[in-house]
Amino acid sequence: MTKQEFLQRYNSENLTIGAEYMMVLDGVTDEPLVLGCAYDQGVWKVYKTRERGGHYIIKEFTSENEAFDFFYELVLSQHNFQINNY
Repeated sequence: MTKQEFLQRYNSENLTIGAEYMMVLDGVTDEPLVLGCAYDQGVWKVYKTRERGGHYIIKEFTSENEAFDFFYELVLSQHNFQINNY
């Protein structure tokens, strides 16, 4: 799915990644507790940041559709974790 399709699905399914995390889709950041997917240096990067900052790449993709399909599954698993543990 594309970034727009992901955002529509995220909103329509009322997903959440938890109060402590924020989602960033417009670039790679080192802000603490971010779950993100962004186009950077010619590839789509799905990444996460640590509590004290600094990011690490979970997976890279050449295709926006593949990146957001993977990111959706990651967000969905985070959502399910939040629902089942709080």
